[in-house]
Amino acid sequence: MVSLHGCARSTSDRDLSYVDPFRAVEVMNAPQGAFGKSIDAAWVDPRPEREFSQGHIPGAINLPFPRMTDEGNLVLGRYGIIVIYGSDFQDILAVAASKRLMEIGFDSVYTLQGGLKAWRDAGNPVQADTPAVAPADLPAANP
Repeated sequence: MVSLHGCARSTSDRDLSYVDPFRAVEVMNAPQGAFGKSIDAAWVDPRPEREFSQGHIPGAINLPFPRMTDEGNLVLGRYGIIVIYGSDFQDILAVAASKRLMEIGFDSVYTLQGGLKAWRDAGNPVQADTPAVAPADLPAANP
């Protein structure tokens, strides 16, 4: 569930929840809501639009890190589970993006350990040559 606070909360590396590709898919698809209802989940790619268009997890939302504070609630407000990923195992952008979303009030944020490289190495598909999703292109949040 998303908690929309007026002020940001502080985070540290201890607050991060890392998942491997298999566990990420499992978390995103597990019924967790009331009466076993599934919760809307999203892959979020904080890399610049150019890198996103060169390859990303199919269905991922591109929300570049510099826009995350201003647009995070607008773009991701309807999602109860968010999995952030970067390029590879050394990508600090995914860690920073996960912390930023937690700071602005998101509770169920996971970081894909190994990023897009680990996703590929696990045999999962990657989509390329797709324009980044702009906030205006996203469906409205459920009331």
